[in-house]
Amino acid sequence: MTTTDPTKTHVSLEHKHARPLIACRFDPTSRYVFFGAEDNLVHRFDLQTKTVTPFAAHDSWIRAIGFSPDGQTLYTGGYDGRLIAWPANAEKPEPIRVIDAHQGWLRALAVNSSGDRLATCGNDNLVKLWNTADGQLITQFTGHTSHVYNVAFHPSGETLVSCDLKG
Repeated sequence: MTTTDPTKTHVSLEHKHARPLIACRFDPTSRYVFFGAEDNLVHRFDLQTKTVTPFAAHDSWIRAIGFSPDGQTLYTGGYDGRLIAWPANAEKPEPIRVIDAHQGWLRALAVNSSGDRLATCGNDNLVKLWNTADGQLITQFTGHTSHVYNVAFHPSGETLVSCDLKG
């Protein structure tokens, strides 16, 4: 097992943003860090050039960020309930698809290991499964009695787990 010595850690790079940040993820290629902020934008931070590119289409804060396995497609979810697919590397990014996915906040999303399915969850107490090729809803899972806070696929892509406010 590898251990990390806290005395040998250090800040290697900082980026100051004007508004609070509420989500962040490295893309699968390790070229970018994407972050969501309280400015209703998704931002792509290029780790090499230190440049930031905004992605605008949400009407609220962005909380959920995910990627296709190859890193070519970015998926974002916001407190506006929208699920948006984007070309992750575009110079001037425009949405590929915008889906009104949840009533209220879309809190989290997960992409399965093959990249053909995407799960979302939100304040409507639902977990939804989407086809990434066409954005169509495959099914929705009921049973939660409170806001669903997170979803995750097992590495096999065959099992989905979700958790909610009530534990």
